[in-house]
Amino acid sequence: MLIGLVLSALLFGAVYFPTLTKLSIALVSPYAKADVAKRLAAAAIDGVPIVVSGLFYWSSGSIALPLIGVLYMLFRDGVRGQSVGKLWLGLVVMNLQTGRPCTLKDSLWRNALFLIPGANLAAVVLEAVTVVRDPQGQRLGDRIAQTQVIDGLGVKDLAASFQHWWRSFISELGPTARKPRRAPADVRR
Repeated sequence: MLIGLVLSALLFGAVYFPTLTKLSIALVSPYAKADVAKRLAAAAIDGVPIVVSGLFYWSSGSIALPLIGVLYMLFRDGVRGQSVGKLWLGLVVMNLQTGRPCTLKDSLWRNALFLIPGANLAAVVLEAVTVVRDPQGQRLGDRIAQTQVIDGLGVKDLAASFQHWWRSFISELGPTARKPRRAPADVRR
């Protein structure tokens, strides 16, 4: 079993860079490269639910737990182009063909490499190296899915936007928009 994983990782490593080069031909991106430190931190945050599901599987034996981890890993970027880590750090995965945030289908294509036993361990290292070295920060999964991670709105930005909206809403109410207070009723009747 261990030999199979090692061979899979070695084979993946051997075809990784030639495949990356072949897929980079004619791929043009209008977006700037996202902050690499943010991307790596987002990946670490996104790894937490996957690792936790694996740990709970070891203690409970329930097959549903690793299945949840795998589904999260595959489809994590499919809601508005943001996983939990990307939302937290203000990153968005964009589809380069449509100019819109990543869909569930894009996310599946983008993250499918992480399902191949053995190759997934090599992919973690090779994809991180590629994100750092590539001018657009595109890893092999991005090239396959025609996506790119860019800076976008995160939790902090959403909270600031809501606060701004709330303050302007309250200020528009003003004294004339509020209902007048009623005088207390006489209770001595």
